[in-house]
Amino acid sequence: MAERLEECLVAAACAGRPLTYGELAARLQLRPPHRIHRAAMMLEDLMREQAGRGEPQLASMVISRARAGLPAPGFFILLRELGLYDGPEDGQAARQFLARERERCVRAFCTGKG
Repeated sequence: MAERLEECLVAAACAGRPLTYGELAARLQLRPPHRIHRAAMMLEDLMREQAGRGEPQLASMVISRARAGLPAPGFFILLRELGLYDGPEDGQAARQFLARERERCVRAFCTGKG
């Protein structure tokens, strides 16, 4: 399932189109109950793995429908715990970080794909 998660997120990065948590859960064919929560837990595992490998955060390609294009606050909280981000969970700093991280994902995972 982890490989499938990465494939979905790389596809989103290369297409330049973030996914909502619900869309990600659907693409992973997660069934209720708690499918969005399970998708979020999978994302957190991936975030830890990618931080350990020094890779860009593919989880930056997942957004909350309720947060105007930003990931859930837990994304930023975990990034702080991992030492990758020291800003707020919303606002301009969060948006700027997100844009930079998505660009890093495109450079790292989409070069030569087409």
